Amino acid sequence: MTWTRTRTLSVLLFVSLAFNLFLGGAIASRWAWHHWHGPDRAMAGGDAGAWLKHVIDEDTAPQVETLWLKHKAAIKPLRAEARRLHRRLHAALAADPFDPAVYADALRKRRDQRTNMQALHHVFMLEVAKVLTPEQRQKLVEHAGRGRWRWRPRSE
Repeated sequence: MTWTRTRTLSVLLFVSLAFNLFLGGAIASRWAWHHWHGPDRAMAGGDAGAWLKHVIDEDTAPQVETLWLKHKAAIKPLRAEARRLHRRLHAALAADPFDPAVYADALRKRRDQRTNMQALHHVFMLEVAKVLTPEQRQKLVEHAGRGRWRWRPRSE
């Protein structure tokens, strides 16, 4: 075998290995996502309520899913807006020279947007609370305020 042919085969084998590793990782991550979230559970897919699925049971899930779909169109666009305003706030703070008026305006807009988003979330939660059992509401209270990993039990 010539040196050129050996090098070509080595490159092809490396590319094939890289592609197979990428494909295997994609398949494994998809399996892990469905294994963790469950394709048959309500609100799987990371929506604002994905953590709520760990509190509700199979009987309550369709009602909560219906409520989420009702409010989702109003709530989801506000998330992108929140990220945009948060980046604007950071940019105003990091600007050189610093302009207090620009920063104050960015802060006011972010605060107003957060108030609007919280109001929509509260309307959603008021409706959800009406369909939850007392035990589910208690579980929700225990899980609330734990940041990103709300559904994981506290280690106290």
